[in-house]
Amino acid sequence: MIKLKNNITLIVFLKELKDMFRDKKTILIGVLIPIIIFPLMFFVIGKSMQTNNNKVENNLKISLVDNSNSSFGSYLRKQKNLKIVDSKNPDQDLKDGKIFLSIEIPDNFDDNITKEISASINLEYDNSSQQSSTAEGIVSSYLDSFSKEIVTNRLSKRSIDTSLLTPTVLKLKTVEKVDNGIGKMLLSIMLPLLLIVYSVSGPLPAATDLGAGEKERGTLEPLLTTQAGRMSLLWGKFLAITTLGLISTIASMIGMYIAITQKGGLFSSTTGGAGFSIGGTTIIMIGIVTILFTMAFGALELAISIFARSFKEAQTYLSPLIIIAIIPAYGTYMLDAKNIDAFYFSIPIANGVCLIKEFISGIYNYYHMAITFGWLLAYIVISIMLATYMFNREEVIFRT
Repeated sequence: MIKLKNNITLIVFLKELKDMFRDKKTILIGVLIPIIIFPLMFFVIGKSMQTNNNKVENNLKISLVDNSNSSFGSYLRKQKNLKIVDSKNPDQDLKDGKIFLSIEIPDNFDDNITKEISASINLEYDNSSQQSSTAEGIVSSYLDSFSKEIVTNRLSKRSIDTSLLTPTVLKLKTVEKVDNGIGKMLLSIMLPLLLIVYSVSGPLPAATDLGAGEKERGTLEPLLTTQAGRMSLLWGKFLAITTLGLISTIASMIGMYIAITQKGGLFSSTTGGAGFSIGGTTIIMIGIVTILFTMAFGALELAISIFARSFKEAQTYLSPLIIIAIIPAYGTYMLDAKNIDAFYFSIPIANGVCLIKEFISGIYNYYHMAITFGWLLAYIVISIMLATYMFNREEVIFRT
């Protein structure tokens, strides 16, 4: 009897899987798009950032008011990447993005420098503009270099050793390679959120179709009249939905891996290299977390789909799931992987995000893993029980 039940489950599973893959949209949406979207997205972001930085660094447009032809004004004019723009209305040009900075050097600037009095410079920038903020950092570094030259000259006139200004020297040493550290930090912020979104959206089309879709087409009722038991049908559908969700999730992980290692993309532009490497253990552990989330969401989406009267109603019920999943994921968005409080690992969805962050950072905290995997298994069991409950209720199955 058990063998017959298992055979029926397998038949239903293969039948549903075959039907899903007959639709070319399934392959396009579930497999090709996840593989393509991440490399393309991060390549475009990386190129955009690189272009933006180059635009500012190599063609820094500023408005300079320097009526006294000060020494600092001359210093700025010698910088090859600075372009002095003659602006009639610097404030408006700054708001319009025609210039990145507006600098005004007072007439008494050099007099104050000569008298060894603090000399002020007025600098205005648009703190809502990335380009303007970058330009402010560059010009501030110029001012810092200029100030050090003045201090050095003053000390030299007094025959004072300039090393007195630097009694201590800080020698930096990083735990990770500089390139790897920046890349891992970026990845720990972005990857968990993207994987959670795909864990929700991956099984969603199949769940909608195999539940509410069959009810709307009128194919579910004849299926229930066959020798196949309801639980066999439910498990066959659940396995098919989960399989499609896993294929979509794995495809998204492949796409993310390509994005990490590609040249010219976000990670390459940020780290200065061609991305960084992630260990096989890390990939496996991240994959397990993502698979468990996919199974939990697949069962939950099937239960909701069965409850719905129609395909459209199912879409209405299921669409908010993505928003609901994103909220706790965003709540842990900026947490440092090495200092996450234990209570986060008992918060649905947030626990998986935090665990993925730790894996990316090379942390394998068995206590956190036990809590998170325990909750994930509980989510799967609860979701399957809910789907079973819905599938066994006549008033739900036959309501249209």
